[in-house]
Amino acid sequence: MKIHVEDKLYIESDERQFVLKEYTGKLDNKGNEIYKTLGYFSKINQALKHLVKLKVMKSEATNVKELIGDVERIERKIESLIKT
Repeated sequence: MKIHVEDKLYIESDERQFVLKEYTGKLDNKGNEIYKTLGYFSKINQALKHLVKLKVMKSEATNVKELIGDVERIERKIESLIKT
């Protein structure tokens, strides 16, 4: 499975795990896309929680109210991806 989450973010899976990856915008010598691994998870909800954490850490909020707004917006975005 390979799911495009948004922008350059993807979740891939194999028989054992889910992998959160970010496309670097580069290609290797064979022309394959290069990804940066952001984490390995045994459950999909763990991968999604980590995605929320990463996005919150990039927040430019300057107070708690703005940060809570960012978290809620991020969670709504992820919920909309799950429902579609």
